[in-house]
Amino acid sequence: MNFSPNLDLVSVSVTPGETSAGSTATMSSTSRCLVRLIGGLLATCAPLALAAQHAYTSPRGWYTVKVPGGTVAGTPARTYLGIQLLPDARYGGLVSGVSGKTLTLSNAGNPSQLADPERKCYLHVLDGNGQGFVTDIDEFRTSDIVCADELGPWIQPNTRVLIRPHSNLSNLFGTNNRFGLGADTDAGAADNVVIWDPATQLEKVYYFHSTRARWEEKDIEADAGTASIRFPHGLYLVRRTSGTLRIALSGEIGSDSVLLPVHSGAHVFSLPVNLAGSLDQIVRTVGDFPVLSGPNANRADILTFEEPTTGLQRGPFYHLARPNDSGWRQVGVDGSTAPIQPLDFLSTLIYRRNGNAGHVFAQGSLNPPAVPRPPLPPDPEPGELPLTAEFPLRQQFPSSVIYTVEVSTDLQTWSTHAITSMTPDRRLIFDLPSGQRRAFYRLKISMDF
Repeated sequence: MNFSPNLDLVSVSVTPGETSAGSTATMSSTSRCLVRLIGGLLATCAPLALAAQHAYTSPRGWYTVKVPGGTVAGTPARTYLGIQLLPDARYGGLVSGVSGKTLTLSNAGNPSQLADPERKCYLHVLDGNGQGFVTDIDEFRTSDIVCADELGPWIQPNTRVLIRPHSNLSNLFGTNNRFGLGADTDAGAADNVVIWDPATQLEKVYYFHSTRARWEEKDIEADAGTASIRFPHGLYLVRRTSGTLRIALSGEIGSDSVLLPVHSGAHVFSLPVNLAGSLDQIVRTVGDFPVLSGPNANRADILTFEEPTTGLQRGPFYHLARPNDSGWRQVGVDGSTAPIQPLDFLSTLIYRRNGNAGHVFAQGSLNPPAVPRPPLPPDPEPGELPLTAEFPLRQQFPSSVIYTVEVSTDLQTWSTHAITSMTPDRRLIFDLPSGQRRAFYRLKISMDF
């Protein structure tokens, strides 16, 4: 008997207590943060890997980030968030034809059915000359799709591609401001979600309006809940209100290589998940789509990595290129070994290009690091809200089926995670650990044959 999974985007829902600007949400023991790992067991999907009497769903990524509040002196606190854990792909397969900005897909049926009703989608090239290229999809039609960019330089027939929706504000932070970011009637008094637009070198500032109870863009009176966070760009949070909050982000593991679109100036990028990643392994310095090297930091691209689980910055780095002397350097530190040390695999890249527009190749990997990372301390906050995860089961199975949740930090070694309980509406519920964590979860399904 084969079990087949189809795990949707992990969502996080919160039922906060009453809040006001400058305060932190409170919650009773029965009103718990809920991280919903929404799952399904659908017979039409590809079979799961079987091991004797066991089957496993595909792993899902989950991590929490502590977001510090502003200081008593009124200085805001900034925290970068990369969106490496992604909405589920709506299509994965081969391109059958390309013409200008239009392409046809193999075995896709009616491509208009791939459109997401609420979110803009993008096309991600997985192999070939354009490996890593990302372009928005402007239109899904009954026989083909129309993209935002000319596709000829990047895609040929039989190229493998993925189609995913972009995340948006409501997906990440909830239509009801699930994490309790400081709300107000003015963006200048509230906590902000900031998306940097590298093409214009301008920021887009969003906040939760306290009286209209919705996300809005600064100085624009309209619902902004569907505002896209376009992959591979990241964002940052500006906290003016006090107190530390935990932000939970989760989804499908996005480890496919990405061509980062760079313009002259600053960028905030989400990187592909790279468990083995260090600076010298993530980006190229030679070949196609390298970072721009230079004889000193003023004439080279500058790369800084913000680690979400610690809030620490690594760098800034640049790639030195002089006669008889080249290699990665930390700005102001000669011969630093930092570029070869493993980075937090969910790091956000803050990138400054000192040159013409182009692309930089960023590589993902699910291989374990050569140098083990030290475990993160749990570091729970006093009064921290508990998080509960669930796998809703869409198919009825015999009572002999046993469900077990397994957890891993490296996708190599898995262990049984806590005790689960089944609700009357067939949701498998289990607790998540406190503090600031990153982990992968899967459902183990066992049956006596």
